[in-house]
Amino acid sequence: MEIGPFVTRSVLTVEEGESLRDAATSMIERGVGSAVVLTDGKPSGIVTDREALHAIAQGKDATSSTVAEFVKGKLATVVPSLDIFEAARVMRQKGFRHLVVVDDQGELMGVFSMRDLVVGLMEERASLLVDAEGAEGTS
Repeated sequence: MEIGPFVTRSVLTVEEGESLRDAATSMIERGVGSAVVLTDGKPSGIVTDREALHAIAQGKDATSSTVAEFVKGKLATVVPSLDIFEAARVMRQKGFRHLVVVDDQGELMGVFSMRDLVVGLMEERASLLVDAEGAEGTS
């Protein structure tokens, strides 16, 4: 089963030069825990509410700090045709709670989150149960 149908398409984006405070405010207003960071219109990272909390706890000035300062490492993107079990493996192996989903041209399509993973796995399991029940009825 591909992740495409489970990708959250309405995604908060912020520019890399935006202040951490503005990004955190946008996350609160939208009721989300992450924002995709854009550089020249392309996804370059992800910043989460956890990074904002860590920054504040460390005494950083959220108004003068930019989101670019809190983007860790190189962004790993995935495509919507990725198998859901492969997505789970990548998330577990890399410690990611979110995967940024892009199209063939690298344009942002959405985010695949832990919540999306759970929904997808539940749907996969339900599908397997229906298939198993159908197979029992034919034997």
